[in-house]
Amino acid sequence: MIAYVNDMPYEIEPGETMLEFLRRTDVVDPVPTMCQDDRLENFGSCRVCSVEVAREENGTTRTMASCHTPVFDQARIYPHTDRMKRLRRNILELVLTDYPPEKVFPEEGKSPTEFQRTIQEIGLPNVRYPEGDNHLDMSLDTSHPYIKSDLSQCINCYRCVRACEEIQGEMVLNMSGRGFATSIIKGFDTDFDQSACVSCGACVQTCPTDALHDKFETKTLNPDRTVRTTCTYCGVGCQLDVSLIDDEIRGIQAPVTAEVNEGHTCLKGRFAFQFYDHPDRLREPLIKRNGKFEVATWDEAYDYITEGLLKVKEQHGADAIGCISSSRATNEENYLMQKMTRVALNTNNIDGCARVCHAPTAYGMQKSFGTGAATNSIEDLKQTDCIFLFGANPTEAHPVTGARIKQLFMQGITSIVVDPVRTSLAELATYHLQLRPGTNVALLNMMGHYIVRENLVNTEFIQKFTEHFEDFKNHVLSLDMDELELLTGVSKELVREAALAYARAEKSMEFHGLGVTEHFQGSKTVMLLSNLAMMTGNVGQSGTGLNPLRGQNNVQGAADMGVQPHQGAGYMDVNDRAVQDYYAEKYGIPAMPEREGLKIPEMLEAAIGGKFKALWIMGEDTLMTDPNTLHIRKAMEQLDLMVVQELFMSATAEMADVVLPASSYFEKNGTFTNGERRVQRVNKVIEPIGNTKPDGQIIIDMMYRLGYEQPTGKLYDAPAILNEIAEVIPFMKGITWERLGKNGLQWPVEEDGTDTQIIHRDGNFKRGKGRFHHFDFEETPELLEHREKYPFILTTARQLEHYNAGTMTRRTDNQQISPMDYLEVNPLDAADKGISAHDTVRIFSDRGSVQIPVKLNYLVKPGVVRTTFHQPEVFINMITGNVGDQYTMTPEYKVVAVDFEKV
Repeated sequence: MIAYVNDMPYEIEPGETMLEFLRRTDVVDPVPTMCQDDRLENFGSCRVCSVEVAREENGTTRTMASCHTPVFDQARIYPHTDRMKRLRRNILELVLTDYPPEKVFPEEGKSPTEFQRTIQEIGLPNVRYPEGDNHLDMSLDTSHPYIKSDLSQCINCYRCVRACEEIQGEMVLNMSGRGFATSIIKGFDTDFDQSACVSCGACVQTCPTDALHDKFETKTLNPDRTVRTTCTYCGVGCQLDVSLIDDEIRGIQAPVTAEVNEGHTCLKGRFAFQFYDHPDRLREPLIKRNGKFEVATWDEAYDYITEGLLKVKEQHGADAIGCISSSRATNEENYLMQKMTRVALNTNNIDGCARVCHAPTAYGMQKSFGTGAATNSIEDLKQTDCIFLFGANPTEAHPVTGARIKQLFMQGITSIVVDPVRTSLAELATYHLQLRPGTNVALLNMMGHYIVRENLVNTEFIQKFTEHFEDFKNHVLSLDMDELELLTGVSKELVREAALAYARAEKSMEFHGLGVTEHFQGSKTVMLLSNLAMMTGNVGQSGTGLNPLRGQNNVQGAADMGVQPHQGAGYMDVNDRAVQDYYAEKYGIPAMPEREGLKIPEMLEAAIGGKFKALWIMGEDTLMTDPNTLHIRKAMEQLDLMVVQELFMSATAEMADVVLPASSYFEKNGTFTNGERRVQRVNKVIEPIGNTKPDGQIIIDMMYRLGYEQPTGKLYDAPAILNEIAEVIPFMKGITWERLGKNGLQWPVEEDGTDTQIIHRDGNFKRGKGRFHHFDFEETPELLEHREKYPFILTTARQLEHYNAGTMTRRTDNQQISPMDYLEVNPLDAADKGISAHDTVRIFSDRGSVQIPVKLNYLVKPGVVRTTFHQPEVFINMITGNVGDQYTMTPEYKVVAVDFEKV
């Protein structure tokens, strides 16, 4: 099919609008717009984009809004006739009747707003109509730390209202009034700070004027340069455009062309960048002498570390040394850290933050499928018919993905949420299974039972591509549903309905988070989730699969790089002699360490036992984020040497003998791998602050001191190290710095650069055949040992405004929005204890106690309390315990036996 632009023929692409057709053919000057945004459903309210259209040559033309009118075969489009120019000028004239005259042109030194550019395109008309006075009555709203409004500049395009609804799904903004009295309102006509705004900034980015703007004036900046990079916060991996003036970061926007986030990001990615040059940044190496830190040179710090490590190695052996790497660091830096540990220190004692979050995901999915990573892409949400969300709250922890999921929930997709808390997504879900924390295995056994009993299994898929299904089938059919109903606290009929909905949907897509993994039976839960996907054929095709929502920006990449004691780079077993020889050849050394290393909890236990003497931590506040703080402190006090690389003086850094100041992600090159296996470039935005160095440079420097010469040279060269990684890790062999481009590649990547959006296609599992597992529910030792004395269950969670220990976000204006952790308590439990809202309570367990303010709500069930862990003033891990997943030792943060009392 073809259509004509000024009588010249061009091919039509299916489903495109006239505006999209005109932009794609690019044969005329751009058609101006005011209410149109590519991220929003086309609205057609302003009519500025109108064009003349005829259905045949020399036919009668009609005026049509090009933004929402589909282009049709043989259409003859005339975009810029005199008639259309007059129409646009008249529309603009009407808008300008109630627009501040002093805002028609850009301020000196600033870039024009989108509306000002539209005025320039159309031409400034003489305003013949009476002037409106709405813009004279509008006051500034500066109540919010980031988002400001000056509604005198509002042109009533509705874009902010639509962005709030269609992108973020919050519906905080709306229109009120009629005629000249029409205006934007926030919430129930309050200010931004008092509204339910989640501070994502989508309204600011879409607003074509400065009616909505941010404190950094990002839209009207006239930057010296703009650098594309990848966000350092959660595992979504948003792309960011960072604007600089005089080598200072002045603002961040979300690029519309980014495949991961499509022009959207959360308040952390968009606004929480001020930490990078905060006065608290570590700027010089520090050595502790006589109990106090003293500033040192890099050479002094390196000498001190080298002497200490070699002394421990000589006196106690290499296995008395260990390293903890960082999911906040790049792939290249994590690769170097595990390489230094194994090659220069000669031990497999290397671990990372996956140990305290998604290690059960990797273990469980490797056992079931052969690969411990997301099977599908977030893009597949557009193809699915059912969303199964288990133990995750993505609107808080993974906001951009959470917003996409919320949109589908609001549109009525079949949705299942398994969560002990009534989250915002649970309230929208078709089925909310509000189970008792710790009973995930029991609930999944119930779901498996009903799917098998109703014969909704995909027999062909099971027979062709899996093994051990009969064992699983016989096990779940033998279980007593009444008993499991009592255990989980969820109606068996509701579980049945949800299970059948998942099985009957043409395509069902599962997402899970730390509510699955941070449990005594975490790995078993992952394997049972894998069972559900395999038994219904929901794996290996679009819109399906198991998709872990990775907690940190590069937790997937750190694991890929070999930051675990049992597997090297590329998940190869370090106990295998052939694998040892493979790595030794790649690294150019005679032999690799032969013994599997220690996990983080094992390192700490060994330190208390006097067998582990030196610990090097890169970018991890272990003391604040790992469980049972007093136990960790005791272990660290036993060490002969502790080295910490950090941005700030964290609680862990205060325990160190040497603190090395690291550069932030803005200050270096590298790559991050997001939760969908997408390797993306981190591009250096500014030079390192003070006397800091990139983590990779620090490691290379120390490798030389320890006797190993890194083949890529003495300087940290991310593209060169990425080439080495591609040589070592088979599933990354086609990745190069250049090929990653702006949107990255999803591994496995073939040698020719072809990447993979969906793995295990057509039942092609990495392990050969998918394996079914079956397990009985086991009560966690935490409750068996402590429930009688501590009758409440504490479960921990994240808050939208903060990221993990809050090391970065607490040093931005996010702290103004959310300045404290609080304990969520069901009002019935609070009444029994004589506790009111905003009271402070002492919450205590077998390990210790902390004081924390209370927030009352019915989102948590009686007997369950919930809190976050971002503020050091609370230090909630003082009361969490040592119980961990049975296979991976991942701590059970989601079930802690506690009690509490009013202070």
